[in-house]
Amino acid sequence: MNGKWTKENFDIYNKENPDIYSKFEGYALKASKYRSKYSAKIIFHIIRWNTMLEGKDSEYKIDDGWISHYSRLFMENHPELKGFFETRIRKDTYH
Repeated sequence: MNGKWTKENFDIYNKENPDIYSKFEGYALKASKYRSKYSAKIIFHIIRWNTMLEGKDSEYKIDDGWISHYSRLFMENHPELKGFFETRIRKDTYH
């Protein structure tokens, strides 16, 4: 499967939009102080909401297809929080 939301495409997207991961990481770290597990999708909604309130909504058209990649990257960068986000095996990663 070579779809839009492949790891390779995510790496490009993330490199072009580093502020999204930075915001995601910040909210996830805050959430980890209160919860042992949390929803990456909720964090995306928080980012969208806050950027809308800041008047930057048009800059943050973040596709939900990237959520699993951000959650995996976060747990890779923070191995002490492995399992913080629930993940499934991606069809495009594991054949």
